[in-house]
Amino acid sequence: MPKWALTPVSPRSVALALPERVVTNEELCATLDTTPEWIEERTGIRERRFLEPHETVADLAVEAAEKALAAADVQAAAIDVLVVACTSPDWVMPSLGVTIAARLGIATPRIVDFTQHACASTVYGMYTAASLLQEPGLETALLVCAERGSGGTDPQDRVTRIFFGDAAGAAVLRKSEGPDGLLGYDLGNTYSDAVRMATPWRLNQEVPGSPTETPRTPYLHMDGSVVLREAMTRLPKSVNESLASAGVTVDQVSGFALHQASAKLVRQIGRMAGADPERVPVTADTLGNTASVSPLTSLWRLAHEGRAQRADLLVIAAIGAGFLFGSLCFRLPEDVIAAEL
Repeated sequence: MPKWALTPVSPRSVALALPERVVTNEELCATLDTTPEWIEERTGIRERRFLEPHETVADLAVEAAEKALAAADVQAAAIDVLVVACTSPDWVMPSLGVTIAARLGIATPRIVDFTQHACASTVYGMYTAASLLQEPGLETALLVCAERGSGGTDPQDRVTRIFFGDAAGAAVLRKSEGPDGLLGYDLGNTYSDAVRMATPWRLNQEVPGSPTETPRTPYLHMDGSVVLREAMTRLPKSVNESLASAGVTVDQVSGFALHQASAKLVRQIGRMAGADPERVPVTADTLGNTASVSPLTSLWRLAHEGRAQRADLLVIAAIGAGFLFGSLCFRLPEDVIAAEL
């Protein structure tokens, strides 16, 4: 991929919003044919957060957005671009992006909803925001990712149920005055039906010539072995590609904000990319796979621990959705501020 040669853009703040309900492996095993020890051994995940039935993804998204705006000292009216990612919204329509804008008082007409990028959304969302900010006169973007992964997994399917949790995250991005900001990137895709979820009209509908079997449930289907293989093949290579396009080396990077598919996989991908473990934060152990939100949980940890400060090099990378993948390399012109949880 080419070196980023446009006006630099960089994250200024990052915030998370988490449901109060903590769901342990022990609780999941009440409906799953497995044990808490098996789950932790296979995934490194001990617990995750679930929204209660009366709680909404939109509320969680608004909370994260408000925190990110406050941390960056930016008013909602100053947002020029709003990018929202959610594969599990409360409603297909109205738009979650428009819902957030209405509730926060964001007036921009530049609202983009990512609904099918799933776990890759943070990378594609930041890339899209940086691209839209190239219009003269535009300065500030807000990225909001929110997921109710618990609502899309079968309570009796240990292949999917053990991984996913609920969360929201948000980041404010701004144009940079100097040369620092987004330096390089890598984006790619490869088709696979190893991760799929049916729309309501598709359920139990026999479609002649369809390359996939007729879905019988509305839940997420995931072939774990394919997902594992693709993540381990694509992400380390993508990280190295974005570093090369930025003209930097892996040992120069302060922190890697990787998609948190599982705690064990994050550590493995970090090793394969050549990164020291202390530069690769793990959040999946207590939050699970939060899909589009997960790289923001990693970014929040880096910022909270002082690994996302002015002049630091930062890499954000993710894969998902059968499959979109990519990575971004930033040199930070300012500290990234982590909002309080």
